[in-house]
Amino acid sequence: MHQADQIDISGASNHPRAKRMAVISFLSFNITIGCIYGSFSVLLAAVQSQLGVGPTLSTLGIPAVALSTALCAPVVGWLATRYSLRLIMLIGSLLLVAGFILLSLASILPLYFLAYGMLLGPGMAVGVVLPATLVTRWFAANRGKALGFVNTPVIIAAVPLITTWTLQAHGLQVAYLVLAAMSMVAVLGSLFVIDGPPGDTVAAVDGLSMVQLMSSTRFWGLTLAFIASAVSSIVLTVHMVPMARTWGIAGIRAASLLTIMSLIGIIGTNLFGWVVDRLGAVPSLVLVVLDGGVLWLLLLLHPSYPAAAVIIGLIGLHAAGVVPVFTAALSEVFGQESFSRAYGLVQLIILPFSVLCVPAAAMSYTHTGSYAVTVIAVAAFLLVGAVLALSARRRTVKLTA
Repeated sequence: MHQADQIDISGASNHPRAKRMAVISFLSFNITIGCIYGSFSVLLAAVQSQLGVGPTLSTLGIPAVALSTALCAPVVGWLATRYSLRLIMLIGSLLLVAGFILLSLASILPLYFLAYGMLLGPGMAVGVVLPATLVTRWFAANRGKALGFVNTPVIIAAVPLITTWTLQAHGLQVAYLVLAAMSMVAVLGSLFVIDGPPGDTVAAVDGLSMVQLMSSTRFWGLTLAFIASAVSSIVLTVHMVPMARTWGIAGIRAASLLTIMSLIGIIGTNLFGWVVDRLGAVPSLVLVVLDGGVLWLLLLLHPSYPAAAVIIGLIGLHAAGVVPVFTAALSEVFGQESFSRAYGLVQLIILPFSVLCVPAAAMSYTHTGSYAVTVIAVAAFLLVGAVLALSARRRTVKLTA
């Protein structure tokens, strides 16, 4: 590793094994998200045929995962301060394998919900919270770049293609078994996890309790800024096509805006990881959320397709970039010893926002015949979030424990 990659402006350096931990974290996060979300819609019709149910019941698998993940994430964050990250990540990846194996055997609806709610949901909680926790412990320098790399959604782009081919060639049961086999890669990776660099004392430090975190205005400032960006991404992902239709953009052009948003988002995770290492995490979070608010206001102009492609692409850039920026900010402000608790707690707090924002946007459009109110509301949330994030600018905790 070159010295420029090893040392930041404060003189802090990373242990040689840090890169290995980043690769393991990348695999854990990507396999978890990719196998669960990348396969769901592809397999939905086959699931309905297998279980003899309609879309109303079959699509409840994802809400079951989301609810279970949100409820388990704070527990996972607390466990990470008490027990070995290797053990917890191993258990989490084994839950993924067990969940997909159970889905391959499920012929009745209760087993289907059991797999998603009791196995894949807790597995996802581990796969979301602990990779970032592991990187936070290992990277004192270039932490933003490392978090950007870990959160780059590469595998989720390949899973739909793999799953579609397997489903068509071998059927639903084999498709789920292939997902279980892919999850085994995360199991193997977990075996090589090392909790922290030699001499690391994070696991021995209590850090802030969840009650202390929730009583912190800086925690809420960071969290609400992150939630505003997440709401922006969710609303746009779900309502992009009908929203574009109100601008006179329809058909494949409207759908292509989602593709543009996703592809540019891959760049965003790495770009803003780099920005964090240059500007600092909290200023970067303010920048990401503030830019998002301004970009959303531009949607009120009902842009033409070329202009919409640029605006939506930039929104995707910022929405994807907020993940490494926010995780770096939590670590920077509250310290490594409090990170896993804080990040786990955020996953629970975000749940009602992520669940309610989609029907709220739909209701607004139904009553007004326009997405203008939704656009203004999301933009306002982002701009207020940027202001709130400024409350965390004072830093009293060092980057390293």
